[in-house]
Order: sequence, then C-alpha cells, then structure tokens
Amino acid sequence: MATIGYSQTMSDLRKYLTPQGAIDRVMEVLNESNPIMEDIKWMEGDLPIGTKTTIRASLPSPSIRRINRGTSPTKGTVKQRIDVCMHLEDRSCVDVELLSGKPNPQAFRMAEDDAHVEGMGQYVARQFLYGNLDEDPDTFNGIAVRYNTLTDGGKGTPGHQVISAGTPGTNTNASIYFVDWGDRRVMGVYPKGTQAGLKTEDLGESDVYDENNKPFRALQTLYSWKCGLAVQNVRSIVRVCNIDVQKLNSLTDSAQRELMNKFIFAKNRLQDPKAPVAYVSDGVYSWLECYLNNKNNVHVTRQDFMDAPPKLYLAGIQIKKLDCQSETEAAVV
Repeated sequence: MATIGYSQTMSDLRKYLTPQGAIDRVMEVLNESNPIMEDIKWMEGDLPIGTKTTIRASLPSPSIRRINRGTSPTKGTVKQRIDVCMHLEDRSCVDVELLSGKPNPQAFRMAEDDAHVEGMGQYVARQFLYGNLDEDPDTFNGIAVRYNTLTDGGKGTPGHQVISAGTPGTNTNASIYFVDWGDRRVMGVYPKGTQAGLKTEDLGESDVYDENNKPFRALQTLYSWKCGLAVQNVRSIVRVCNIDVQKLNSLTDSAQRELMNKFIFAKNRLQDPKAPVAYVSDGVYSWLECYLNNKNNVHVTRQDFMDAPPKLYLAGIQIKKLDCQSETEAAVV
C-alpha cells in the first residue's frame, strides 16, 4: 500500500485510496456544498484520540557578542495542547424493492447514498467552524470557538486575530474567516493508525428493522469519519466577526469602505501566509460580489472562466462560500 504523506488534501489522498473512483464520487458530493473540504490538509495524529499540538509561546532572545565578553544562552518557550478527534458515523439502508426493475441498480443506490455523504460533509464542515467541546464533549473545538474574543493579548494570542466589523446585530451576525492551511499552520487531524477522510463500507444485503421492529431486506452502506482540528500557529487564522448581514445592503459608502478596510487589516494579520482562503456566508459573498461595482473598489476582483463558475478574490485571496456558515452567530465581545 502506498504511503500517505504528512500534509495532504483530500484530493491528494483519493489518488492513493481509490483505483476505481469510489472515493472520487464521495469527494465530488462533499465539495459541492462545502469547498472547505477540498482545502483542508490532513495529517496523522500522534495519539489514538488525536494529536499533541506544540505551539511556540516565545522566541529565544540573542545577545550582542563583544570582544572579550561572552553571551548568555537563551531558550524559547512552548506550550502543548491535546487536539482531540471526533468519531462520526452514519448508515444508509436502501430497500431491495426500490432496486428491483431499475436499469442500473448500483447507480440508483449510489444516488440514494449521496444524501448521507453530503450530510456527513455538512456536519464535518460545520464542526470545523462551530464545534464546541463544552456543548458536546464528543466533538472538538472549531475555529469560531477558538477565536471568540476581542481582548487583544498581543501577537500570538487569539484575541489579536479577531477584528469586529462594527456593532453586532441580534442573531443576524456572520464572519469572514481567513485560514492558511498547511504544515505548522492549520491542519486537519485523524487519529494515529487510522485512515484519513470519509470511510465507506458496503455491508451488502441483510435484514434491517423499521420503527415497529419488523424486518425487511435492504442494502446497507456504513460511513465513518474520524477527524479533528489542530491550529499549530495561532496567527494562521484571522476572523472578522460581528458582520450584521441585515445591514450590509444599506451601508453608506463610508461604512462600506470602513468594512473593507477591516478585511484588509485582518488578512494582514496572517503570519507569512502561503495559500490562505477566505470563507464567508451566502449574504457576505453576495455583498462582496456586488462591491465589484463600487467605484471605490480596488480590493475585490473576479476571475471568469469559459466552462466553470467565476472565482471571487479579496486582495488576491480566494473567497469561498460555505453552506455550513451561519448568519446567526452570537456577538463577539
């Protein structure tokens, strides 16, 4: 079996995992509604429950070397955190009677299974943003939970990486998340000794039971996914929060410029970005696309293609719309 590298996207991994294209089909469904799944780079954790993440807390401080004088040794400091993974599972059951008489039963079954695949993808994508160990100890903390304070403790603290867009609304708030995926930045994690990504297992035909505990024959597919999030560099994520989506379309020109300036301030807080992506909700994406027509616009651009949807960019960073991104976020204070 081929060895999977340390930092791989799901697109890379499926080249190793599927000679027949079965995982290709799964990934197509996952990516349709939440392109974040294509961006995440994955690594195998060093623990059965996840991984131990080491974060640089301070750097060594050098001394000036003078003639006939020595220098004192120094050292930096690090802190460690355990990033746990969740174990997600789902099962599809297709009644054999639904398949009888179909010209292509396997294609029909695959179409039925697609809904389960999309549901898994939606759930995982949502956890990467909004997972909360305090609310559900069997999941993991997502980006919104880790970057949820405006208290600025200086560079290297989550508060420094969060900028408020203005006065928040009441259950009408969204965010823009700048994420720079990659080794020693932000990674998806799967437990030690397990497989990356969504695992599918054809269980074949067997008895299943309805709500009245009566059996019927069905073809079953088992889906399982073990995954988590490791933020190895706090400065590889920036969040602009408290975007009141109900007020976006009525912003004055000066308010629009102020909001755009905050987006620029935010992306400049990424440390040495390699390939950052900006994730937004439907409403924020639409506002940014409309901002293309603003006479003062110099930051938002669009790239058109002959056979594919156009791509939107903010200061050269691709903007991607996520189905799982909420427009009812709590205000960040």
